[in-house]
Amino acid sequence: MLGPDFQKYSNQSNYHFDSFPYENSYEEEEYQDKYKEIVFRDKWGPKYAIQQQQQQQQQQVYAPNKRNVSNKIGSPLSSPTLLSSSICKNNNQNTNHYHHKKKDSKKIKEIIKNLLLPNKFNPMKRITFISILPIEITMKIISYLPFQDVLSIQYVCSEWFLITCEEILWKSIYQNYFQVYPNRELLLKKSEKSCQLHWRDIFKQQHERESRWKGDRFKEAHLIGHTGTVWALHLDDERVYTGSFDKTAKVWDTKTKKCRFTLAGHYYPIQCLDVNNNIMATGSLDNSIRIWDLEKGKSKGILTTRAHNFDVFCLQQIGDQIISGSSDSTVKVWNIAEIINDTIEIPDTEEEEEEALQDNVMNDPFAVNNSFTSLPDINEPDHVHTNIVSVNDKTSTRYRNHNLSSTHTFKHQSCVTCLQVYGNILMSGGSDRVVRVWDLNTSQPIQILSGHNEGIRALQFNGNVLVTGSDDTTVRVWDLRSKNSNISTLRGHNGSVRCLQWDGTTLITGSNDQSVRWWNLNYDSNQSKELFSFNSSISCLQFTNSILMCGLSDSKVQINKFY
Repeated sequence: MLGPDFQKYSNQSNYHFDSFPYENSYEEEEYQDKYKEIVFRDKWGPKYAIQQQQQQQQQQVYAPNKRNVSNKIGSPLSSPTLLSSSICKNNNQNTNHYHHKKKDSKKIKEIIKNLLLPNKFNPMKRITFISILPIEITMKIISYLPFQDVLSIQYVCSEWFLITCEEILWKSIYQNYFQVYPNRELLLKKSEKSCQLHWRDIFKQQHERESRWKGDRFKEAHLIGHTGTVWALHLDDERVYTGSFDKTAKVWDTKTKKCRFTLAGHYYPIQCLDVNNNIMATGSLDNSIRIWDLEKGKSKGILTTRAHNFDVFCLQQIGDQIISGSSDSTVKVWNIAEIINDTIEIPDTEEEEEEALQDNVMNDPFAVNNSFTSLPDINEPDHVHTNIVSVNDKTSTRYRNHNLSSTHTFKHQSCVTCLQVYGNILMSGGSDRVVRVWDLNTSQPIQILSGHNEGIRALQFNGNVLVTGSDDTTVRVWDLRSKNSNISTLRGHNGSVRCLQWDGTTLITGSNDQSVRWWNLNYDSNQSKELFSFNSSISCLQFTNSILMCGLSDSKVQINKFY
């Protein structure tokens, strides 16, 4: 239906219905609507025209290149058809463009509210990958970020903060930083000392330790008392135990750095030692293994005068068992429960022995043959006798020879220089340039690892990772999940690698080139650092969180405390 003033425009000569470009309802409705707007403006006067002009000016801001429709509305037109078509087209374009701009602006504001602003803006409608993904996947992704970034994203919003406080997240970060990758699939547990700590705090402690190793701030001290090369070293919270080429073992106080007592009795240099529950075992070049009671500072006896056919080169004590390796190409397992549980006191002097003999004769005249002075009967292998050693140290003048026999024997093709036992797995390395893996339950070999060009002098394994040091000056890292899989070869020493210890990703090695080096097992040799350089070769070492001890060929033990 046309407007009431249509007659005014219908009298124009150029106007007729055929001037419509398309004869359809859509164009007719559009024309009628625009015509009504024109009539409405003319009817209600300049007030409406001013409002219409302001709207058009706003539209021109969003579409400056479009023609000014307001000028056309105010000018006389020769054709109402062309007028309505032009106004309709331009107005629709401007309106659509304006709506698109408005929608884009709303989207930008929504994104800002959802992603950048704190949770108080639409906390229930936040759209982040944290809100969409399962929490397990989210933590897995975040765990691969550098820990500095993890500490930063906790300030984004409260939702991110809560996630960065999750203990399982920091456990994954700890594994990625301080576990060699073959061991990351293993179950990770807290130690007894840190069982009450959050994994974030445990990560912080480990990171601080790594920083100390990389730094140059430390205090130096020495243990002086031996007169020969210190071949063996063991460290615990209160004491330090050393074995030397001077045939003695010494027990030191970690606080005062003074020797508590000296254990003498071996005929040849002490090559190795180990301590477990105040019981110390020492192996010597005299082919024997001796047991010492550290509470009393006395000997509890000798396994046998000939534990091996040649020198005892390495040993480890686990509970009631001792595993020893020798230059006779064998590894032997000994059960020492009887020796540990033995309560018979050995007289320190000949006077005390005579008094004991008199007491035995008075109490049991038939006990003379079982006294400490009786000679051993070679037909009775279980016989126990006294071995008198002429030494000046009063703590070890007399010993009991228990004449034990080994329970298992494993054979190499050459000298056995290092070994380690964990659970039912025994690993031993030697001059035959291979590491042999044994099952202690079945006494059968499991695997042979070869790759070094010369003899192996030190090894340590944990989980799926084995680290070996060799006379070929290299350190090799092995993945025990696959056969003969050498992960990496670390080069940096110029001499034989005599000793090593690793914990997490921290590896420290000592060499005949008179240097001690620090390595990170998750990186290559370029990440290593020389910690110290001495005037004598390093024969043994051991470290804790902040203390590194080295046994030197100049008869000293150097202690370095990092801070």
